[in-house]
Amino acid sequence: MKLKTITILILISLTFGCISDSSEFINESTPSTEVSTTNVTQFIEAPITNETTDAQVETALETIRVGAFNVQVFGVTKASKPDVMTVLADIIRTYDVIAIQEIRDSSQTALPALVNLVNSDGSQYDYVVSERLGRTSSKEQYAYIYNTHTVSISNAHTYPEPDGTDPFHRQPYIASIEALQGNYDAVLMVIHTDPDEATEEINALGDVLAYAQSQNPDEGDFIIMGDLNADGSYFDEDGTSDLDAYYWVIDDSQDTTTKSTDYTYDRIILTDTSDLHREYGVHRYDLVYNLTQEQTVAVSDHYPVFAEFVIDFDAD
Repeated sequence: MKLKTITILILISLTFGCISDSSEFINESTPSTEVSTTNVTQFIEAPITNETTDAQVETALETIRVGAFNVQVFGVTKASKPDVMTVLADIIRTYDVIAIQEIRDSSQTALPALVNLVNSDGSQYDYVVSERLGRTSSKEQYAYIYNTHTVSISNAHTYPEPDGTDPFHRQPYIASIEALQGNYDAVLMVIHTDPDEATEEINALGDVLAYAQSQNPDEGDFIIMGDLNADGSYFDEDGTSDLDAYYWVIDDSQDTTTKSTDYTYDRIILTDTSDLHREYGVHRYDLVYNLTQEQTVAVSDHYPVFAEFVIDFDAD
């Protein structure tokens, strides 16, 4: 009888011990904050309390990444270089939408090949592309390559220069974007100015902006971006321009060239900064992918420029 009593006591002790230990495991393994990772950023789903820090608030904001990249004479020759194409594809996958400039390809095969490579890992990017533009036999195209999981693009078209005028060697390419989550939308305008007339073309962008605003009267977010050649002998960055009233995200201190030069040719200019996230600047892909100088310039003589935008609070 004594043995049975001892056995029963041991079993009861073990049972309560297991329950206690199991409860502790559940408490320890249940997170107080659920975190879901998207292909844009990390989003914290827990409600923000009074004790939440500014850094935690920043982390909790869902964003999209917009960029512009002069890929430097992008055509069949560059498309035939696997190492270069791999780097380009890796770069593009980090963006929700990126404006590509200096596509020179009469065969119209290089851009589809690049987007196919981007999607070779299961990504789902698409593109819209302008007609071939330029006053000479050397024509260029613009393209917006975008992640169909995160943004949509509509109304892509080339700026219609007013009759009797010819302010641009390559007219800006305009498109509307909308985040598929949240409520952010904007109108993009990409341009690659002619170096010899950069100042004149930059000042003429005020008319392009006015046109875009007239076509989108309920929109407040307009983004001008691209290789504006806005530095050096092409443009006096210490002078004035017709776009001074707007916010130049890529300021004069940045170097957007991959060679030994130090110029801020590439810019992003905003009419509204209320949705601008703290992440913006020059995309140093050479550092990201640990490239040599030779490998870097084989990709382009320009770095991409980028800005991230919060998609949760757009009011327009």
